[in-house]
Amino acid sequence: MTEEMKYWNRIFTERNDEKPVYDDWLDKHASILETSRDVPVIDLGCGIGCDSLYLSERGFSVIACDLSEEALRRLRRHVPEAKTLRLDLQERLPFTDGSAKLVIADLSLHYFSWTDTEAIVDDIRRVLEPNGCLLCRVNSVHDVEFGAGRGIELEPNYFEQDGRRKRFFNESQVDRLFQDWRTVYKHEAVMTRYGRPKRLWELALRSPV
Repeated sequence: MTEEMKYWNRIFTERNDEKPVYDDWLDKHASILETSRDVPVIDLGCGIGCDSLYLSERGFSVIACDLSEEALRRLRRHVPEAKTLRLDLQERLPFTDGSAKLVIADLSLHYFSWTDTEAIVDDIRRVLEPNGCLLCRVNSVHDVEFGAGRGIELEPNYFEQDGRRKRFFNESQVDRLFQDWRTVYKHEAVMTRYGRPKRLWELALRSPV
């Protein structure tokens, strides 16, 4: 078991085993969600399953993926309709080329070096069919409540603090990461997370044809 896996297993073990609570960020993307009625939605870095629960309650098939088996165990308890898959985003995704219409990566793409982040995005692109959609949220550089600007800066806006690494994006970095994709929606938003305001970028992107 890797140190990263041990960390996330511990994090999820320490949390109350309560039903996931989702926010409304996917509501505005209802038309995009509908394109995946006949093909499972891939939920990357699903955690305990907030987005997976949202989708399952609305009749979508979901493949919920996370590094932490503890997170997936809790997800199976509360979202039994979802299929679960343990995976490491830094390894090749175990899906066939062009097999998905929709991938969701909610607060799961901002833990890696720039090179690794680009590789993960390229692999998501491989898995999506042409003109398929990625819905994602990533940390904003204004996310001061959750560590923006704190720690040792390893790369621009990529920090290490207490042994944990986390990336924060400005708009130009978002645009650079997805320069080959078609941006359908891009907005710097605020959500409530663990009782505190969290600033993030919310994106809907179409894969290159």
